[in-house]
Amino acid sequence: MGKKVVWAVKKMCRVLWDGKSPLLLGYSGGPDSKALLYALLEAGCHTLQVAHVDHGWREESRQESEALCLEVQKLGIPFYSTRLQEVPLRNREEAARVERFKFFRTVAPFGCQAIVLAHRAEDVAETVLKRLLEGAHLPFLGGMEEVSLQQEGPPLWRPLLSVKREEILSFLKKRSLPFFQDPTNLDPAYLRGRMRQTLFPTLREGFGKNFFDNLLLLSERAFSLRAYLERRIDKVVAQRESCGYSVDLKDLDPFEARYWIQKKSKEYGMRVSRDLLDQVVSAIFSRKTKAFLPYFQVRKGVLVLLIII
Repeated sequence: MGKKVVWAVKKMCRVLWDGKSPLLLGYSGGPDSKALLYALLEAGCHTLQVAHVDHGWREESRQESEALCLEVQKLGIPFYSTRLQEVPLRNREEAARVERFKFFRTVAPFGCQAIVLAHRAEDVAETVLKRLLEGAHLPFLGGMEEVSLQQEGPPLWRPLLSVKREEILSFLKKRSLPFFQDPTNLDPAYLRGRMRQTLFPTLREGFGKNFFDNLLLLSERAFSLRAYLERRIDKVVAQRESCGYSVDLKDLDPFEARYWIQKKSKEYGMRVSRDLLDQVVSAIFSRKTKAFLPYFQVRKGVLVLLIII
């Protein structure tokens, strides 16, 4: 046990890393990022740098941050840290995530090839289930990808997405590596904590351990579907108009057209409800002479996105 951690990290280094550019590791000191740090060192990653964000939600986190600084400096690795000051109570987890990634991008060294994160298999399953229950559309059910691009800054690498918690704990135990346990990860005040404390144990009891692997498979299939749809809509060209963009989607399947509209709506910052999306797709393929909807017009099957250019 624990070998899968090293195998996954070495695979990432072999396939993705150019062997010389710096990598920035997001480091919390928890079991996942602890395992990733030492696996990267074992894999020969000699340009590694470390960034730590203290969310400031617990008084003891300040001392933990100082201990992590000493640990990393003893390894001869550059260490950057910050403590968040004002994170709103509403959507606190999401707000902290935004600030965390903002800090990572700020301290990423010049020429940084990627920001490396320690999300594991259970994180993927939790994300898929959350999106499923929130009503996400099929192409958007996928949890996380091993490589994902950001609008700003280096790409994100997540080498441990196929590794489960038991493998990570075995890796740490074999090397006698201590780690911090953040109690907020199980705090029912947060959605993730409620899922881990109540929902997942209930599902495991009712459906067995296989339910977890099925969520991982669903994530994989969702990303495959999304890749297929990207290939299908690649041929679609929108024409610029005074009131926005017009596009003929009639040669697509309605499912493919729906995906194109969802993608473009997100790019242009348009908040399109499921009901509105259904109305738009229906208007396109029923070949209505004219249909006027929020953000959209449909003229004999041709869609017009009403946006300010």
